[in-house]
Amino acid sequence: MPERCHMPDFNVKELVTQLIDTVGLWLPNPEQAQFCAIGQGSSFSGAGLWRVEHGERIYVLRRWSPMDGNGRGIERISWLQRHLADAGLPVGGPLPLMASEESVVLTQMGLNGRDESWTLSPWLPGAADYWFTPRPAKLKAALRTLAEIHLAAASYPVGDQAGRARTDRSPALVKRADRLEGLKSAEWAELNYHLAKTPPTAEREAAFEALELIHRSLGRLWYESLRWCDEPLPLQWVVRDVWHDHVLFTEDKVTGVIDFGAAAVDSPAGDVARLLGSLVGDDEAGWRIGIEAYQRQRSLSPVEFEAIRYFDASGTLLSAFNWVHWLFRDPSALGKEVDRGAAHRRLERLVGRLRMLAS
Repeated sequence: MPERCHMPDFNVKELVTQLIDTVGLWLPNPEQAQFCAIGQGSSFSGAGLWRVEHGERIYVLRRWSPMDGNGRGIERISWLQRHLADAGLPVGGPLPLMASEESVVLTQMGLNGRDESWTLSPWLPGAADYWFTPRPAKLKAALRTLAEIHLAAASYPVGDQAGRARTDRSPALVKRADRLEGLKSAEWAELNYHLAKTPPTAEREAAFEALELIHRSLGRLWYESLRWCDEPLPLQWVVRDVWHDHVLFTEDKVTGVIDFGAAAVDSPAGDVARLLGSLVGDDEAGWRIGIEAYQRQRSLSPVEFEAIRYFDASGTLLSAFNWVHWLFRDPSALGKEVDRGAAHRRLERLVGRLRMLAS
């Protein structure tokens, strides 16, 4: 019987049986595998993740969240990971099914009666420990690796043609312009009203501060969005959810970039902003070090360079609003396994950045 560290959601026996049967489509003798659930309570994606030890090798079995892919296609995202891994980058390329070298994604009916998508990838070593041991060498390695990922991803097919250059409006910035318009029109006031009716706690006070700081910067960022939603930017496949917890280090070397569930065609500037903002916050020296390390590998055009700061500012504001909404109005969006303490710490970090944004 496989090792069971924490088996959420379903009857343990049924789930273990499903895991054995699923892994058997990739690996021989799946009954010899040992499973350990990972990410529960610290991951907010809704995906199921298991560490799989089989013989002398270690893998990650992923049951994709219904939100992953979001119309982009889990199969395409998985082949993107293979493309990056084949380029020698620290990305886990999903394994092909034993029955078909042409497929890396398994779709089958789950215990909940709905179709589920699964992938099996090599385990990547390292730890997401930059906040605990921040060093310039690690920061440079993170941004250098991101630039290398962007360079390799530039040759991954966008539409029907591989490597085709594309300049257009950023889908992320178009969406953010709509979100900022929604906040400005009614959403901010509605959430503030709802929060006022909740019982007073220290957590609620932090949320009130977040909303007040959001209100101070909302008008300016909304006005700037009028430009950025129409600004042509170089577009290609990017990670989108590349932040502190998804970059693994072994000493000062990046040995893993994980979780491509949000990958899509968009501006690389958004990835640079997401990663640097999460690693160094408002440390201007850190931003300079990171940007310089990135540009040693991949040059940023003047408009990309300018877009990075808007991606960061607008992303910080909207992320903070989302966390207040999820924590106090729609907790079901976080799932039953969410670690609320970790979620509130995420909000607290964003509040610190909002103070600088509003100053």
